[in-house]
Amino acid sequence: DSLETRATELVAATGVGVVEETEAIPGAGSAPGATIPSIGIRVAGDHLAVLRSCDPPVIARAHEGSTLLDLRTVEPGSDAAVAAALRRCV
Repeated sequence: DSLETRATELVAATGVGVVEETEAIPGAGSAPGATIPSIGIRVAGDHLAVLRSCDPPVIARAHEGSTLLDLRTVEPGSDAAVAAALRRCV
C-alpha cells in the first residue's frame, strides 16, 4: 500500500515516530460511524502546535497521549514538507 510505504519512508528519513494503522473519518463527520482504513505516523507527546506552526502547516490530531498524523489526506508531493515538520518534533 502506498500510504504505508510513504509513512515508512518518512519515519526512516526523519527518525521520528512510528508507522501505525489508523481509521480516517470521511466527510468531517458527515457519515457518523463510518471509517476508512488508513496509515499514519504516531509521535509520542503533543506536537500539534509545532506542526501547525510550520509553513505549510501540518494538521494532525492528539490521540492517547500522542500526536497522530494520518497520511490519507496528505498529497505525496507534500512529503518533504511533512518530513521537515516531523524533524521539528524532536
